[in-house]
Formats: sequence, C-alpha cells, structure tokens
Amino acid sequence: MDPLATFKYLQEAGCSLVTRPWIDNHWSLILWKLAGMTCLEPEKEWDEKERRWCWEEVYRQMLYRYEREINQGVRPPLRLIATQDAPSTSPMVLCVSEIKWLENRLLENGEMYHGCPELELTDGWYKIRAQVDAPLTRAIRKGTLAIGRKIAIVGARLDSERKDPQEILEAYNSIKLILTGNSTHLAPWHAKLGFQRELPVATMHSLTRDGGIIAAMDLLVVKVYPIAYFEFIHTEKGRINNGPLNEKEEMALRDEWQVGVLGSSRRREFEESKLREDFDKITRRYHGYADRLERKAGNQFRPGEDGPPDRIDDLYDQLEEPEEAAKVISAISPTDAGWLVRRIRKQLEKDQENLMDEIEKELADICPPRDVRNFRVIVVKDARTQRRPGNRVAQLTVWDVLNVSLSEGRSAGSFEPGEHCLVTHLQPTQVSAWMDCAPGAEIYMCTTRNTRWRKLRS
Repeated sequence: MDPLATFKYLQEAGCSLVTRPWIDNHWSLILWKLAGMTCLEPEKEWDEKERRWCWEEVYRQMLYRYEREINQGVRPPLRLIATQDAPSTSPMVLCVSEIKWLENRLLENGEMYHGCPELELTDGWYKIRAQVDAPLTRAIRKGTLAIGRKIAIVGARLDSERKDPQEILEAYNSIKLILTGNSTHLAPWHAKLGFQRELPVATMHSLTRDGGIIAAMDLLVVKVYPIAYFEFIHTEKGRINNGPLNEKEEMALRDEWQVGVLGSSRRREFEESKLREDFDKITRRYHGYADRLERKAGNQFRPGEDGPPDRIDDLYDQLEEPEEAAKVISAISPTDAGWLVRRIRKQLEKDQENLMDEIEKELADICPPRDVRNFRVIVVKDARTQRRPGNRVAQLTVWDVLNVSLSEGRSAGSFEPGEHCLVTHLQPTQVSAWMDCAPGAEIYMCTTRNTRWRKLRS
C-alpha cells in the first residue's frame, strides 16, 4: 500500500473531494504518528485488535481525517493560520518534524559549516516552516531542540510573501512562522498538539537576554521602589530626556508648566480667533467663485453619467491665486463651470468638517502638552520553582504604572512585597548587565504597551 493506492481506496469509498496533495501530506504524518505510538506501546502490536502498525490503521486514520476536515469542516490550527482565520500569535503546541540547515558550505579545512537552521513544525495535520532566533539556534546546536520534540509557542509572527490568505498545501514555500526564544519552550511529550487555552509561562532560568518578548511570567513581588517620572522635551534637534524625577520634582515642574499655560491661554484664544478669521475669509472667496461659476453654467450644464473630466481638479487648483481664478472663470465653458461648482461645494463641506482638527494641529505648537511618563521599579522573583530553583531575581521597570491597578478600590500603581501576579508581554532591557543563573543573579526587564497584569492568590 502506498499514497497512490490510498488515494484510489478513498475515491472508491466515496471521498470525492480528496486530492493527491492532501493524501501525500497526511500519509507521512500518519505513518510518523503510528510509528511513535508503536514504540510507546510495542506490546499492543501482538494483539490484532489493538495493533496500530498496519495498513488497516493507516486507512482508518485517512478516513477519519477526511470526515473531520472535509465533511465536517473542522480545520486544523496551521490551516487556519495560513488562511489568516486565526492569529499566529495564539498559544499552541507544535512538533518539530524536520530541521534544515541553510547556507551549508565546506570550509578550507574540510569541515562542513552549518549556517542558520530552519525548523519544520507540524500540528499533526499539516506542516509549516519556522524561522528561529539566536537562542533557539543555540538550543538546536546543543541538541536540546531536536526532531520529535514538542514546543509550546506564543506570540509567533506569520511572515508571508503574499498579502492574501493561502491554503496551507499551496503555501509551504511562501509562508513561515517567526519564533523567539523567550516565548518558545519545550513541551511535555504527552502535550496535545494544536491551540492551547493557557499561555505558556516562562521562568527566569529559561530567559535569555537576546530572546525577545517574554509572553507570560508568574512572579512574586520582592521589593518596591518609589514612583518616578521622565519628561521628554521635543526640540528642533530632537528629543531631550529630563529625569528620572522624583514625585516632588515632578510636582514642581507641573506647577511651573501650569503657570505658563495660564499665560499662553490668552495667546491661544487670539491665535484660534485669527485662524477662524482666515478660514472664513477663504470660504467667502470660494463661495463667490461658486456663485459666479453657477451663473456662467446657467441652464446649459447637463451632467453626464461619466462624471467630471480629469481637468476639473487642475482648474480647482488654479483657483488658489485670485488672479489665476479670474482667468479661469472668464475662459471656462458652461459645462466645466457646472462641474467646478460641484467640486468647490464638496471641498467647502469637507473643510468645514475638518476645521477643528486643523485648528488644533496649529495650536499644538503654541501651547504643547507635556510629554511625561511615570514608572516604578519593582524587584520580582519566580513563583514557580518546582522544577528549577529560583536563583535569579529581576528588576522590572513598570512603565505608566499609574495606569496599573491590581484590584478594585486600590490606589493606582501600588505594589506590595509578597504579591503574586501573572504578567504578560515583558521586554528584556540592559542586556549587557544580565547575569547567569547563579544564586543571587539579576536580570532586567520592562513592561510594554501590551503588558497585562492579573493578581493571583498567594
């Protein structure tokens, strides 16, 4: 029995929608699955009723997959990702089905140089390529990440050569997942492949300074530092950072700025009045153009179904200068005059709708708001230390801490030593200062705009 024979058997069984590429894809994955199950429980192969390593079981698995995917329309995770019907960032468990080394070349000393590795991952139904970063490459070279290992992934990015969704069997060479080390972890051998409900939680022992975003961590607060502030001053030469500032210094700068605001508010009112006056002046001028053009068009304007000719936009642009506007109006034909009236009226309505936005943009330079961010540094440690000791601690910079409230009725930005939190989307910082995993080692992280907090029971 081979894929071609299976293809014919399924067609004879009434599976009219089956295709040869579909058979070829599932054939290898089913054989790999059955081989693993046979090695796990070889004693069952002596029982004809429980035997798995046989053609009958391959055929039964094919029929099951056809019924579930084709007839019932239940699409596996990788197929949903390829068609962009599910986000690639979702937590999932996949299995490494192949490791390819790109850019292999023979060195002068006769040794083979292996370039960057590329993974082939499977959800048990389909396969997809995956690009790895430096930490994952090191894990592959060490043999920690090998063919047959299951990995828990979250936050993977889909890289596609095409913008449109694609069917997974047609997209193998044009799409791939981009993985990062800090959001990719080894999964147990018995983990179920596919999408997962829970985020895989990282511990500090597994983190690397160059491993990218950390999807989720289970942390205990050890120490809390006071809230501080950074003020960002925007100048013609660029942005200047003023800080860190303590609360007293920030209050003094805020009071000073508010005094300046009171003085500039009068200027703001004057400038706003001036801008409105300029707008009204231009509006009256264009209304005058429209009235003159309307009289010139008279009853001769008969708009057709084809819409205005392309030259109407050019004629409208010439109205910006009063001298040119007079020439345009005197030389224009009645038909073009009618179309130009419509163009003017439409633009006047649009300008009126956007008036306040345009005024606010102009006034932002007169009295710009302060650009200040608050933050707090807290020292945290792993809450999950069953498998590995929690040797490392982390200094976590919580940006915009005044927007963080761990429970209702509690003051914003407050943390207490001993609190237990699940935190998502953290970013390594000060990577040159990261220490190894020896007892007392320190690492550094910060929150991002996507960070979320959830207080857990201690």
